[in-house]
Amino acid sequence: NGGGARVRGSHGLLSTALYRFGASAPTQYALEGAVASCAVGINWFKDSLGMIGTAPEISSLAAQVPEGTEGLVFVPAFGGLLAPHWRDDARATLVGLTLAHDKRHVARAVLEGIAHQAKEVTVCMAADTGAALTGLRVDGGVALSDELLQYQADLCGIAVQRPRDVETTALGAAIAAGLGAGVWSSIADIPSSGDDIERTFEPAICEEERTARCASWQKAVESSFGWARE
Repeated sequence: NGGGARVRGSHGLLSTALYRFGASAPTQYALEGAVASCAVGINWFKDSLGMIGTAPEISSLAAQVPEGTEGLVFVPAFGGLLAPHWRDDARATLVGLTLAHDKRHVARAVLEGIAHQAKEVTVCMAADTGAALTGLRVDGGVALSDELLQYQADLCGIAVQRPRDVETTALGAAIAAGLGAGVWSSIADIPSSGDDIERTFEPAICEEERTARCASWQKAVESSFGWARE
């Protein structure tokens, strides 16, 4: 949230209007990390490959290889890559395969791919704002995956917090409707739910390991470029 001043990014992020509660209220702006096909990889793993019956099962599979993917990296660029790369010629890539890998490693690589994309966005936001990230709060159905959020904490090197209610988008819509209907006269009147944290995930890997994983991700991302046909 950039407040009332439009924030212009220079690291591949979008400056976007966030909200305006009322015709006379000031517009609030934000930096947005628009990622195209992030969690779509879970649907691909479930529906296209038929590896699991329900989406939550991917977390159970990934948890069976706590030592890691053993070099396997998945880039979910099914329709190209948006922020921060903006490459419409990129395509989904699974690299580092050996005969030792099975669907458990692929499951973990799919979840780690989501975490890596979020990590890239946070790095760009810190560069654009000049403010170091000290914590991360997540939402949405995919945030129910303990394994994914642990990978996220490990890659970002900061605590990741999951609220008790992960449907934050629905909550925001309800707040906007309440303000419009006169249930509340201003945002200041709305009870805060920001401290209702269900679980916090702390980083569990060292900086050397974090750097190595991010370097492998970057190599995989570069290998995904140039596959789209004209």
